[in-house]
Amino acid sequence: MKSSKITALILCFCLMLSMTACGSNNSTENKTNSNKAASGSAVTGNKKTSRDVSDVDGPALKDLYAKYFMMGAAINGSDKSTAAIHHEGMANILKKHYNSTTLSNLMKPCYLLDEKACVKKGKKNANATDVSLNFDSCKESLDFCKENGIKMRGHTLVWHNQTPEWFFKKNYDAKKGYVSKKVMAKRMENYIKGVLEFCKKNYPGVVYCFDVVNECVDDGTGDDSVNWNCRTTFNGGDNFWYATMGTDYVEKAFTYARKYAEKGMKLIYNDYNVYVPAKEQNIYNLVKGLKEKNLIDGIGLQPTVDLYNPDELKGDSYDSFENCLKKYAELNVDIQITELSFKIDEETGERDEKSLKRQADRYQEMFELLKKMDTASGGPCNITSVTVFGICDDYPLYDDLVQCLYLWDKNAKPKESFYRVREVGESK
Repeated sequence: MKSSKITALILCFCLMLSMTACGSNNSTENKTNSNKAASGSAVTGNKKTSRDVSDVDGPALKDLYAKYFMMGAAINGSDKSTAAIHHEGMANILKKHYNSTTLSNLMKPCYLLDEKACVKKGKKNANATDVSLNFDSCKESLDFCKENGIKMRGHTLVWHNQTPEWFFKKNYDAKKGYVSKKVMAKRMENYIKGVLEFCKKNYPGVVYCFDVVNECVDDGTGDDSVNWNCRTTFNGGDNFWYATMGTDYVEKAFTYARKYAEKGMKLIYNDYNVYVPAKEQNIYNLVKGLKEKNLIDGIGLQPTVDLYNPDELKGDSYDSFENCLKKYAELNVDIQITELSFKIDEETGERDEKSLKRQADRYQEMFELLKKMDTASGGPCNITSVTVFGICDDYPLYDDLVQCLYLWDKNAKPKESFYRVREVGESK
């Protein structure tokens, strides 16, 4: 009997241990499941840390900002072989996070104009107006966009820089004199027609807007015979467009672009120092005049800001970026932020903690401002796209470039600036 009682006690004790073990296993399983539900997020106590959700595993910037504007990053590169699409890290970032891009170089006139073919046409005709083009520099990037559902901002048709001198001269020869205004206008028309018809035929719906004229408003001097200051010189020499066509070249460019653009393509004027009061007013006057003639759809604002200039992006100070947004909103045109970056010293590329934090602060402040000012938040601005003018610092496809501007480092790893931009997108 005594033996039976001892046996019964042992059985009860084993049963209790078994129940305790089962309870412990269930608890562990619940914790594991809880962690799986928050996959990609670090759990510190009961708090998830968003910084431990990688740029790959976390939400895409283009989705976070879809309510407000398209998110863009430029495809940098000085030739087609160094275009960002040929770097796996940058290509993957572009595909994941962006629905808009810009070729920072490869669609500019100096890349598209075929000098040899033009010279051949001009050999026996000083006033030749036929224009030969070669799109090898940009085809691969346009194909990439088409295949991956990314829209392209065309950049740029008419610019005083990166347009070769020979294009403005008799026989297409840089050593000759300028052609007449009439001849140059025809060359301009044929150039714009060729570019826009190429896009329309080969990439319908891909190139959704084009910077028709770039940076024609002077910073303080220039020709003020119209109600805006037209740039007359460049780097101590001529603005070739002004030298051959006068101030009319700007309106002519928009007229031809409107004539040949694909239906729905937005025509944009793009410029820098847009918040500097004197220049701001000149840009305003130019765009207002073009809008009255139904020649323009939007304005591209290069913020031209850095870590400390201007002192405030937000606020009512006379040179704040917020004030300039309010001013341009009065024009009732699309607003695009076109060449955004916050530069840390380019020569040394200093990445000290203070500078990187300041850079992240500025990106955060800018995106908070843009969300607030957009019509989707009840603001006055129809902001349709925001483009950071590159993807990775120290451009990975160049051997010796030192720069610290963007949201990812040279190894395509997200910086503090990326996380700040993402957090602004996630916030209500």
